[in-house]
Amino acid sequence: MKRIALLLLLSILFLNACGKITDEQIFYKIQKKYNKMESYSCFAKIIINGGKEPKEYKVKQIFKRPNKYIIQIIEPEESKGITTVYNGEQAWIYHPQIDQSILIRDYKDSPDENMFVGYFLRNLITTEMVKLESERIEDNDYLIITTMIPGNNKYRMYQKLWVDKKTYLPYKLYILDKDEKIAVEIYYSKFLYNIDIKDEKFEVYALKN
Repeated sequence: MKRIALLLLLSILFLNACGKITDEQIFYKIQKKYNKMESYSCFAKIIINGGKEPKEYKVKQIFKRPNKYIIQIIEPEESKGITTVYNGEQAWIYHPQIDQSILIRDYKDSPDENMFVGYFLRNLITTEMVKLESERIEDNDYLIITTMIPGNNKYRMYQKLWVDKKTYLPYKLYILDKDEKIAVEIYYSKFLYNIDIKDEKFEVYALKN
């Protein structure tokens, strides 16, 4: 009887092992979902390391494919409302405290873009380096995707994105230097896919709206 029970247990374990989804399969499903992502909005907590003390910001991000974005600072209070709008070619930066804006005509390769999931996906496509790992955090399982940032900047060399294995929602993104030390941490919340964003949102007058 014990032998039969043991055989049944081994059979169940074998079947469970055979049915387990691999990280590569999850990565493929995440890619499929993200490839259909035309836009998104989210809130993000950004921690910038490297100075005497880390600097922390809370921001709202809006992204529209292929490369348009808005980032608005919510905290700290002294930076509240500072908004960057990038239309894929040039950027407007608005400072509400002084009610002034500046136009930057050549804003390509800005440090801001590496904080967006949309740009991470672009980097993922253009680089040959992709590393997959798994981590369990507070009863949630995450797939960690590591890739290189184009440009060979020693201070911004790698990106690591944590994606929930069940919901496929991004949890956090690390930007690492050449020694794989964490330069920037981004923690995402209230992430919404494929929201309706008009192109007019990225025009200069939108800065004060």
